[in-house]
Amino acid sequence: MYVLGIDLETTGLSFEEDEIIEIGAVVWDTDSNKPAAMLNHLVIQQHKLPLSDTIVNITGITDTDLTEFGVDERVALNEFLKLAEKCQYIVAHNGNYFDKPFLEKALSRHSLKLNLPWIDTMFDVPFKSGTKTLTYLAAEHNFLNPFAHRALFDVLTMLKVCSDYDWQEIVKRSQSPQVRVIAKVSKEDRQQAKDKGFRWDPNNYVWFKEMKECDLDTSQFEFEVQLKKESDA
Repeated sequence: MYVLGIDLETTGLSFEEDEIIEIGAVVWDTDSNKPAAMLNHLVIQQHKLPLSDTIVNITGITDTDLTEFGVDERVALNEFLKLAEKCQYIVAHNGNYFDKPFLEKALSRHSLKLNLPWIDTMFDVPFKSGTKTLTYLAAEHNFLNPFAHRALFDVLTMLKVCSDYDWQEIVKRSQSPQVRVIAKVSKEDRQQAKDKGFRWDPNNYVWFKEMKECDLDTSQFEFEVQLKKESDA
């Protein structure tokens, strides 16, 4: 089976306001666990605004890099879609909440479409450890990503980590619904939620945790929880 790993570097975290500045993609052969084809492009912004110091420091990408080596966004997207034609799934780390909305926004801007299901490795790979940061996951799997926050290197890192797991299980998990688990705890008992990996949502004033339905066992919590599926949103 071929899957298409993707990573995007962007001007910020808002897919409504920010833009893609780099796209990296790798066609991965899950039978041999090796890359079959690779794509990497710096992408010229639509609005051509100067990159913030924060983005330059995180990615190492500069305005000069984009001017000298960037390609038109439509060109990069069309090349990506050509690779997607040979694949069965799109794979991204935290893809559901970052890469997917950015990519869909960019595709719609050019009247392009991608019709493949997504695998989000942050949730669909059964990692044993609590951390899901890509850099730490690489270290826990006995290798290092030499250029973190550069698109192609992040894709290869993600797929190499995945190669230690059963791809059929990953695919099966990707088909299990995503569930937001909300901890019904008082302010005094919030440490119980924190100890179970719950995070504070300042917008909705709740402690929550994103889980796959297939992993959900409410008996593991010492407190009452409320479940909310993506389809309930």
